[in-house]
Amino acid sequence: MPTTTTISNRISLRPATLADREPIVAWCNTLWNGHPDYIGDVWEYWLPQGHLYVGEMAGWPVPVVVLRLRVLSPTQAWFGGLRIHPELQGQGLGRELIDYSIAWAKSWGAATIGYMTERSNQRMHSMAEKLNFANVGFIEWYELNDLAPAQAEVLYDPSLVDLSQASNLQGQAGRYVYQWTVRNLDQAELERCAERQELYVLADRSGWMICEHDGFIAQIEGDLAAQTRLLAHARTLPECENLLTPVWQGSQQAQLMQQLNWRDTNEAYSLFELSLT
Repeated sequence: MPTTTTISNRISLRPATLADREPIVAWCNTLWNGHPDYIGDVWEYWLPQGHLYVGEMAGWPVPVVVLRLRVLSPTQAWFGGLRIHPELQGQGLGRELIDYSIAWAKSWGAATIGYMTERSNQRMHSMAEKLNFANVGFIEWYELNDLAPAQAEVLYDPSLVDLSQASNLQGQAGRYVYQWTVRNLDQAELERCAERQELYVLADRSGWMICEHDGFIAQIEGDLAAQTRLLAHARTLPECENLLTPVWQGSQQAQLMQQLNWRDTNEAYSLFELSLT
């Protein structure tokens, strides 16, 4: 991508820099009724991953938009971190940024592009409808931190996992939530999880999970006993004292939450996806 790309007669995008963090965070922290925006905490983490952009507009001394684009797999694209200066909202900039994201995804042959937004964000829900994004799910975040840690006998071999028998995954149309994105969980993705040392399979093959290194349970399969063993094992891992997981509305997993003593965080998100083929 060129250093600066003009996406309309109003705004141009360029790669974000560390120096952009302070002015961006200053106005982002006014967007959520006085609650700090997490974007300030992840800025330095996102930067080296690339595809983090800020938008500039004539007459403005600071960047006025933020956009993060991601390549999830050879066929899946994702956009997120979309922020628009509060004085410029409702003027069509969001539509311009999403149109640009779609064109970017098509340029390298992606089959889909998706995004996640809070259930209460009616503006992004309306945008999805206008641009023909399909609502592919609704998730709620649950946390767990009072299960006693206990190591289980686990293996790390993806060949031991039969995705066709993964009932939770099948109920999610083969999708799972990883690093705040929604992507297809196929054998290639499962192998990537194993390479990152995030796949844990019970030795008796009664259950398995993908546990990110910060305690995010991206996917878990098995009955109540198997999941309890897996979660207790997760709590023995470094930085996994507190566990967090998404629960898909209407899923079989949702029926186990109370028995597993997960607690609702009262955060809920809608998931959208657009087919590009």
